[in-house]
Amino acid sequence: MNTNPQHPGTPYSPQSAPYPPTSQPTGGQAQPSPSGGGFATLAGAALLTFACGMAVLIGYLMIGSFGAIIGIFGAIFGVVWLAGVHGGKVFPREGFPTKSLGGLAAASAVLLALAAAMT
Repeated sequence: MNTNPQHPGTPYSPQSAPYPPTSQPTGGQAQPSPSGGGFATLAGAALLTFACGMAVLIGYLMIGSFGAIIGIFGAIFGVVWLAGVHGGKVFPREGFPTKSLGGLAAASAVLLALAAAMT
């Protein structure tokens, strides 16, 4: 009898189940859903990238290189916060909710106006 060295009483069978366990189809049937949030994900990714870049730019315009570093930390915080809002995923499979896209668009517009006022 072959046993697992960490659990001596439990039989070890490496063929028991695939890892990670999934309910998704595999192989040729694993196609992305056409109803997935393609445009919403694209728009969210573009707005998130723009807002993060604007945070770094505003930090740089305010106090130079140290401000850019603070802006990078602010951008990381924003991405982590957004992932927390969406259940731990930065880019949800079903796309960004409309409320999140609106918030990102508003934040990007405010950051753009602030950067334009500083130059």
